Amino acid sequence: MMNAPPTSPASGQRPRATAFRGERLRWGLTGLAAVFLIVLAAAAGLRPAGRDHKPGTGEPLAVLGVAPGPATRPAERQ
Repeated sequence: MMNAPPTSPASGQRPRATAFRGERLRWGLTGLAAVFLIVLAAAAGLRPAGRDHKPGTGEPLAVLGVAPGPATRPAERQ
């Protein structure tokens, strides 16, 4: 078992495990940013084109020439 000399915060040297952890974190965040940019670019490229408004595609009843009826049925009289 190797004993490393103790390091103090004033010495300016970081322990090796902390340096490795920071490097690993940096690579992980860089990879996450790269994946985000790739997904963003793919989503922008696959976006459906704007719909062309064709005549006759509005209200189905208006296309058939039918006027809408009352919202509710009138009460039946007995």
